[in-house]
Amino acid sequence: MAHDIHQWLERLHRLNEKDDIRQSVEVPASSCEVIATLDPDVTMPLSPMLRARFAYAGAWDGAALGQTWLGLGQIAEVWASVRECSWHIGHLARMTSELSEPIGPSRITLFGLDETKGGATYLVWRAEAGEPAVLAFYGGGLDRFLNLGSYLAFLVGERVHDDSTELVPDTLGMIRSRGAL
Repeated sequence: MAHDIHQWLERLHRLNEKDDIRQSVEVPASSCEVIATLDPDVTMPLSPMLRARFAYAGAWDGAALGQTWLGLGQIAEVWASVRECSWHIGHLARMTSELSEPIGPSRITLFGLDETKGGATYLVWRAEAGEPAVLAFYGGGLDRFLNLGSYLAFLVGERVHDDSTELVPDTLGMIRSRGAL
């Protein structure tokens, strides 16, 4: 799967160049095994897909959706500077209300950011999942992906939809099954 991640990242870079998107890619940091979360006392181990992503590049300005994908060493610092922003607080509230399991700061990482427009992409570690989910807020919308591979496939045009049906519970269906409607 790491090979696929590398190929999708290269395709994304080429597509951005073709579309004249200004981008700059930093050299990846030396090996690192963990990534910061929104809880300053907690880090998560890099999953195989994330290891491939960060082996490809450090910070990537203009990576996707007008966002800069943060380098491993930037995540905690950048999150500290945006944690009081109303758009970020709104993103966290929406994630908490929409996902099928409770999540807290120790299971969320800021992955990408467009501070000017209030867009951000987050990684969410879910129970029993080997890879974190990717939640991308941009243009007032939210796309949800089971993992980084699904997200990259979407960005390069291999997929036409997100993984909302797999990540967001069917609340109306649950209510109907309980006989409340």
